[in-house]
Amino acid sequence: MNWAIISLGNRFRGDDGIGPLVLDKLRERFGRALDCIENGGDMTQLLEDWRERHVCVVDAVVLPGRAAGDIIRLDGLADPPLETVRTTSSHGLDLAEAIELGRALGALPLRMDIYAICGENFATGAALTADVAAAAGRVARSIAETLVQQTGGPFCTSNP
Repeated sequence: MNWAIISLGNRFRGDDGIGPLVLDKLRERFGRALDCIENGGDMTQLLEDWRERHVCVVDAVVLPGRAAGDIIRLDGLADPPLETVRTTSSHGLDLAEAIELGRALGALPLRMDIYAICGENFATGAALTADVAAAAGRVARSIAETLVQQTGGPFCTSNP
């Protein structure tokens, strides 16, 4: 299975940097054995990044009634693209729109797990809030567990 972990967001915009932080944690654990893609919000590139692959997409969101650091996990191919996956960052298209565009173009991944982490501060130059930063470790562990369950881990010699 060809897996990629894709982060959306900007590491220099407060809680929008959660995706890149999760990638950093996964790179520490798996090194080059795992394809980690830091996408700053280029949704047309996202369509290429996820084509013919199994992907986990990590992004920051704002949801009414949810606290900073809350994690929402979705099946990006089966769950409806609700406000849950709408981002607050500066992406030209949001993730829900990219999924719909990919569907229309026949350019969806084989599998898509979405990890949406609720944030509260997206100011340029701000640090991640404590609750959001703490969520990064939980998301990275969840992704690592999924990879091991699905593939035997990226170091499994039976995986291309």
